[in-house]
Amino acid sequence: MSIRPVDFQVMYTKTSELSKTYSDEANKHQAVNQQLAEQNRDRADNNLKQVVARENVHGGKVEEKQERDKSKEQKDKKKQQKKSTEIVPTIDIKI
Repeated sequence: MSIRPVDFQVMYTKTSELSKTYSDEANKHQAVNQQLAEQNRDRADNNLKQVVARENVHGGKVEEKQERDKSKEQKDKKKQQKKSTEIVPTIDIKI
């Protein structure tokens, strides 16, 4: 059973069609995988940014409150120190 020239020509066209179909299918899978990878990367980036943004806002409020409390405590300590170290003025009068 040898391949005749006419049969060979038909096989050649079918081979090119099949190779094109296989390459298109492989490219399609590759494109889908690439899109999924990009979506996952974007989703992860968005999640990271959202968490960081929340922590920064919350942390800022806490820090401001702590700073106010510290400054108030320092002022109170200074007032107490002044009161405790105040010397009652005495007047010496010689007659």
